[in-house]
Amino acid sequence: MAQKPKRRVRHHVNPLSFRRPVELPDWSTAFANPELPLEVDVGCMHGTFMLERARRVPEHNFVGLEIRVPLVEEVRQRIERDALPNARVVLCNANTSFTDLFAPQSVHRVYVHFPDPWFKAKHHKRRLVKPEFLDAVASRLTPDGELQFATDYKDYAEEVLDLVEAHPRYTNRFGPRAPAQPDPERVLTNREAWHLSLGDPVYRYHWGLAPG
Repeated sequence: MAQKPKRRVRHHVNPLSFRRPVELPDWSTAFANPELPLEVDVGCMHGTFMLERARRVPEHNFVGLEIRVPLVEEVRQRIERDALPNARVVLCNANTSFTDLFAPQSVHRVYVHFPDPWFKAKHHKRRLVKPEFLDAVASRLTPDGELQFATDYKDYAEEVLDLVEAHPRYTNRFGPRAPAQPDPERVLTNREAWHLSLGDPVYRYHWGLAPG
């Protein structure tokens, strides 16, 4: 049987143009066990990373946030097909909906993997990692929570590094301005696996909440 062709999805989506109302899930009923620690994948794309994490770590719940309707539909279908009781996906703009979606101190880990760098200076306002987003994430992380960031663009990595390390709510898990140490057990996104296969650098950082 011939394989169904992959649906083409726009790569660049201006988050400032997102106007859809966000359906706020009832997290108390969204998962088989809503008391499990929650991990959030911001910009989950096809859900490959999030769903593999959900399979490997059934003792956690997982939520993917995605701004593109076709991708959200695809991830929902994959969750249903794989019967994953600990995974959900939400159509939203994470910049404007993060605090609405999650209660204070309710998220164990937030992943921001290879976000669109929006290269042109006039488009930098569309970037995901901005002070307001960092404020929102910090307010939702548990005291032992963590923000993980990865990109293949050095200039964007430096910008994000400057922003987060200057933020009073965050502390680098590996020391000031230090990259995260490789974890051989971690799940790779498709993009990270591709870059590593080519020997390209990947800039990865892990931040927790600063004490006090």
